[in-house]
Amino acid sequence: MSKTQTYSICLMTLAHAGDIRQFSVLRRSVQLFAPDFPHIAIINTEDLCDFVDRFRHDPQLEIIATADILPPDLERRRRKSSPNWLTGRWRRNPQRLRTSHARQLAKLYALANCSYEAAAFLDPDVFISRPSGPSDFYVGDRLKLFRRRAVNAESLDLDVATHEILGHPLHQVTELYDYIFSPACFRKSTAVRLFEELERSKRSKWLRRLIAQQRSSEYNLLGYAATTLEGSAGYQLVECNPDELSHTVRLPGDQLAEAFERIEAAHRATSMSQ
Repeated sequence: MSKTQTYSICLMTLAHAGDIRQFSVLRRSVQLFAPDFPHIAIINTEDLCDFVDRFRHDPQLEIIATADILPPDLERRRRKSSPNWLTGRWRRNPQRLRTSHARQLAKLYALANCSYEAAAFLDPDVFISRPSGPSDFYVGDRLKLFRRRAVNAESLDLDVATHEILGHPLHQVTELYDYIFSPACFRKSTAVRLFEELERSKRSKWLRRLIAQQRSSEYNLLGYAATTLEGSAGYQLVECNPDELSHTVRLPGDQLAEAFERIEAAHRATSMSQ
């Protein structure tokens, strides 16, 4: 990954062929509202040509295949877990990667190997809805780490999964959090520190625990690493609710003009269209 800008943070998005229309909206919003930020797109290897053909001339965009991010054995398992490969014996293989797990691993490895100091993760169905600058991500030189207490069964389960992947005895876990925000901002050092902690139990063990999870979150894993393993070094902890940062528009069901009026009125940094 090349570093060609003045900021120490990049935008990062993981996408596949089915996301290309929504990703084009995200790219347009970045060009309008955050043109100086580098944007790294991690694309499923088999879909890379579609994205390169469409976005090759976009400034500040770097398109990278999952094959260049994931270790070879994980990339092979990711590809063999796709619908085009799932036949017979492989369909029943307990070691195959679910799509959600492959996406989580790709983000973790991409951040750990990023040439920038930090990344703000934006899903392909998100777009920036007002001018954005470094103050959206930093307080001084400290990266904003968005968090709240786990407030419902889903967010509780996601953080329980975090501790199970890390191999923690659950009877010793007394506080559970939610780190799923848009954007979710993390430092490269946090991903590196997380992998160091995971490797203490060998990859085969933690990877098997991750694959066994019905619900898990790469952001919760990174949030734990940032706050507990790194002691929040380099971060400014921001306790808030996700809807204080991002406005959600679900289509169809919303009239387009009315939806954009609500986006403008909400004055959030990002919006999500579904």
